[in-house]
Amino acid sequence: MSEVFDVQVISLADIRADQQGVLIAELADIICEVFSEPPWNERYSPARIMFGLGVEMMRKNPLLIIARHKPQCHLIGYLLGQELVAQSADPRDQTFFKISGAYDLDYLAKDNHRTFYVGGLGVRTQYRRLGVAEQMSAKLVTELRKQHFDYRIGRTDLQASGMRNLYVKQGFVELPVLDVNYPDRSYWLLQLNLDLKDYV
Repeated sequence: MSEVFDVQVISLADIRADQQGVLIAELADIICEVFSEPPWNERYSPARIMFGLGVEMMRKNPLLIIARHKPQCHLIGYLLGQELVAQSADPRDQTFFKISGAYDLDYLAKDNHRTFYVGGLGVRTQYRRLGVAEQMSAKLVTELRKQHFDYRIGRTDLQASGMRNLYVKQGFVELPVLDVNYPDRSYWLLQLNLDLKDYV
């Protein structure tokens, strides 16, 4: 079904070039839709989302991947993340502790290994089960391998069966680590260049 949609990497320069703010507005709309659903049940305002997207794109090595419906060219899905580090003097950088509330994941930075964290992935309701999330995730893995990342990590709710199934399908391993701030969320790890059994 990928003939119905295009998947592409969007840079900070692309966002800045969008003088009308159409892309950010479309992204905010999708995020509000996706995260208002169970199990998240979040009520974000589009203005807050737009501000948050700007912050996320200023973090260390951010990657934004979008999917557009080919005939109408409107946005139907997104994936956004950045590199995680164990420690940093730059407050913009995301650390393992900031995302999980503990130091249990710091071992992923051992031997200068690089880990990419996806904090947001969503597809509009009417375009689900068409392989959109799978194609965006595959595009991300290709990009991460080009940039010599060692791991791709994600976090999802224990009730989010769709996301959990996607992780299994793509070869992720569920880690024995729960989020301190959100104990109903677990972490999933995909090794990109290393022998995963040595690190879980």
